[in-house]
Order: sequence, then C-alpha cells, then structure tokens
Amino acid sequence: METEKILSQIKAKVGQTDVSDQSISDYIKLHLSDDAEPDEAFYDKAVKLIKSFQGNISNFAATTVKKQIEAKMSELKNSQPQQDAELLKRLEALEQAYERERKLNKVNSLRNEVKSKADALKVARKSLWEDIVSTIDIPEDATAESLLETVKPTYEAKLRSYLGDGAVPYQGNPNPPKNDGGKLDEFFAKKLGQANVPKKE
Repeated sequence: METEKILSQIKAKVGQTDVSDQSISDYIKLHLSDDAEPDEAFYDKAVKLIKSFQGNISNFAATTVKKQIEAKMSELKNSQPQQDAELLKRLEALEQAYERERKLNKVNSLRNEVKSKADALKVARKSLWEDIVSTIDIPEDATAESLLETVKPTYEAKLRSYLGDGAVPYQGNPNPPKNDGGKLDEFFAKKLGQANVPKKE
C-alpha cells in the first residue's frame, strides 16, 4: 500500500492533530518496509504514538501561553494600572478563555480515551457505548479510570433497558444475543434520539 494511503488512514483514525504529515510519513517509512501491508497492530501503535505526541504538543503550547499571560498580567499590575486597565481586562478574558479551552480539551481527551476502551472490553454494542461516553456528565476531577467505572454500569443498564435482562453487554459470553447486526444499531440510534439527551462539552 502506498505511503499516502496509509497516511490518510492513520489521520482518519487519529482525528484532528498538529503532528505534521511529514512526521507521520517518516514514521510509516521507518516502521514499514516497501513491500509490507499494514495490519491493525501497526495502525493501533501509530495512532497511540501520534495521540501521545499531540498531547505533549497541546500541553507545551498551553503551558507556554499561560506563562506568557501570567507574566504580562504581573507586569501590568505593577505599573501604570490606570493606563493599562483595558489591556488588563483583555488579558484576563484571554486567561479565562484559556482555562475553558483547557477544561474542554481534558474532557474531550477523557471521552476519547474511554471510547477507545470498547475494543479491549469487547463491548457488544459499540455505537451505544460511544453515545453514552459522548453524553455522560464528567466531573472536573474525573480520570479515565473513574469515567470508565461510571460508563460501564450506565451502558449495561441502558442496553438491558432496550433488550431486556437477557441482553449481553460484552462479547465472548456463552449466550450472546440472537438478534444481532444493523437492526439493533438502528434501534439504539432511534431510542437515543427519542431520549433527546443533550451532549456535554
């Protein structure tokens, strides 16, 4: 498979990222010979690595911006307070915006991390799992572990409310549900649409 096609598939799996196409292409060429075809293990490893790089980039950028804002605010507070009052207000607004963005990034990162647990847990209804992760309320002090412990019982209860007590929330059970496939996915989508649950940012 051509490097450009592999690059395109990796970017689709990663989503929005500041890691350059050139860096991803270099990774592909370094870890995959010309005549080899990438498997799921290759994609999983690449996606995890790029997401880790993205986290480091975001953290560095956010930390740098925050330090610059704090330094400028300290400078303004100690000199010419009347003349710089308007600028100070703008900087305070910028700092508040930064804090909101930081919280939003944390929430999105937690949601993505818990969504990615679906395969390891062998979640039977991945679309329902992802919908619950996308809409569930996340406390400020939440971690991926605590969010996962909240999502699991919510997902299990929601699945049983749709299919009854015999519903199997995870694959590998000796008595899997008989009615499988796209019809159930449509059923879940319809139910969630009727529930009209607002998504949390």
